[in-house]
Amino acid sequence: MKVQLFAVLSSLIIASSAAIAAPVYIDFGDSAQLTAGNVNNITPTVLSLPNSVDSAGVGTGIGISASGFFNGSNQNGTQAATGAAAEFDVQTTRDNLFGHTGAFGTNPLTPQGTVLLTGLDSSGATAYDLTFFGSRMNVGDNRETMYSVSGASNGVGLLNTSNNESEVAIVGGIVPDAAGEITILVEPGPANDNGSGFYYLGAIKVDVATVPEPGSLALLSAGGLLSLRRRR
Repeated sequence: MKVQLFAVLSSLIIASSAAIAAPVYIDFGDSAQLTAGNVNNITPTVLSLPNSVDSAGVGTGIGISASGFFNGSNQNGTQAATGAAAEFDVQTTRDNLFGHTGAFGTNPLTPQGTVLLTGLDSSGATAYDLTFFGSRMNVGDNRETMYSVSGASNGVGLLNTSNNESEVAIVGGIVPDAAGEITILVEPGPANDNGSGFYYLGAIKVDVATVPEPGSLALLSAGGLLSLRRRR
């Protein structure tokens, strides 16, 4: 099982644990398959939440809004997530918001979805790690999805959502802009060979970035973009 980590740091950053006390989980998908508990549900009928809760049920002041996706949801994600994806509830992994760059019946094109996170630490002292999951089971093509994340720093994650049960994409070390916002663009990745260009977003976890080990700080600062693959 592979986990991809994409970290972007333009300078040495020490994450402040005061930003959020616990991870924030977001479920993107069908209105009839909401994830219960301390999970924030974004659906075609509820595209924004002004005050998300963390995994302990505490309000964070972080707003979530989505736009540009197809006016519906896909319910063909995995119901048996393993590995890195196992932290997401089955109600989260089984559905997605999605879009398409090519023809899909008579429906209008939705070439790029957008997720905006607001109310984050705007001081520049806190970086965030974002974990992405998406799954479209029982297909034979590559439906790679690209998650482009921008704030005061930027990063890109790629995830082949086709028949995905275990992999996630992590875009790490993202500092919000001066307004305390992070913007996420969701679209097909370069390896996507689906005829309609389908792309998927099933879940995001937002957490304060892990403070790098001292020996890694210079590498992160000088390298700008760090792509790591971890195997478990």
